[in-house]
Amino acid sequence: MSHIVEFKECTGCGACAAVCPVKAITLDGQPDGFAFASIDDDACIHCNRCREACPAINQAELRLQEAVYAAQSPAREVLLRSASGGAFFELAQAFLQDGGTVYGAAMDIVDSAAHVAHEGVADVAGLSRLQGSKYAQGAAHPVFDEVKARLRRGERVLFSGLPCQVAGLYGYLGRGYDTLVTVDIFCHGNTSPHQLNLYLRYLKDKHRRDVTDYVFRDKERGVGYKSRLTLANGKVVRMTALQEAYWYLFQTSKFYRESCYSCPYACDRRVGDLSLGDFWGIERQRPEVLVQNGGPLDSTYGISVILANTDKGKSLVEASALVREECDIADVIPGGAAVRAPQPMPEDRSVVLQMFRAGDYAKIKRYCVRQMGFEYVYDLVCDTPPVKLLRRLLGR
Repeated sequence: MSHIVEFKECTGCGACAAVCPVKAITLDGQPDGFAFASIDDDACIHCNRCREACPAINQAELRLQEAVYAAQSPAREVLLRSASGGAFFELAQAFLQDGGTVYGAAMDIVDSAAHVAHEGVADVAGLSRLQGSKYAQGAAHPVFDEVKARLRRGERVLFSGLPCQVAGLYGYLGRGYDTLVTVDIFCHGNTSPHQLNLYLRYLKDKHRRDVTDYVFRDKERGVGYKSRLTLANGKVVRMTALQEAYWYLFQTSKFYRESCYSCPYACDRRVGDLSLGDFWGIERQRPEVLVQNGGPLDSTYGISVILANTDKGKSLVEASALVREECDIADVIPGGAAVRAPQPMPEDRSVVLQMFRAGDYAKIKRYCVRQMGFEYVYDLVCDTPPVKLLRRLLGR
């Protein structure tokens, strides 16, 4: 077996596997579960299409934005199902109403194990499967053939994914299509399905019930990083970020795939027609757009930032039902780490990865508690019913 690029450069986008005419390329999980392209040398016909499609070798075009928006869905039920301001749902809904197919990542949990993969939907009812953040890298490349077939027939396609997945699609297609609109997501880094599933197995053992659903960002208690777990007996468990090691490790960048720490897409030049993320810090950067200051946007349920990087992207924003205010990229950068620079690699990343390889999640959690110290205790106490009630009474 040989490789197209070194592991530290590979993003796992799968463009090479999708484009290979003899299916000689597989994406094998490395020790930490990250997809890495390997070539079966006996089956390879040396056409070099994999190297032509690989965005690590031939970087996709990056564009500066034509417009920047703070945006929010006008529908409360959409906001509650969305990680931030419901921008993806409203953009996708507008796209579907004009005819077309929308592709994005969906997550299913079977036997307490998560499977994240791209799928296409052709009606608004199917969009709920694509909503919400997954925080583990899924497989996008299996739908590349389907996307290309639709585009060749002149059909309209909206493809949403991580920046490296969008770049992988462009590399696979090898040319532009007027009927294709791409959306890249603000990304801090990718964790692997193996890491997520080790966490879900830990939750299964802890609660002695199979996990049937996991929502990374539940808005029942407001915006932010608060997860919701559903067990086989119907019990719902809600947690805050600092109570769970998986969230702490993600937010501190301790277990991303190696290429994430030198990501070429973590900047204000973007690969997609549109870029979506959370508008963190809007209350400091643009307080006048918030409802409490007479503006149209309510921070209670989350606010999205949209970077329109092409005319196609801008036209879709204008055709949507989004409530929006124009902003400047300078308003976004202070709270948007994903558009500033790649996350630095922590010194203890190798320690954390080794603990994942050992498969002892209880040990991982003890390690994280020691790292978090006072923050963990404070967050745990503040999430108890008596303290939450007191804070509500005090208006805090």
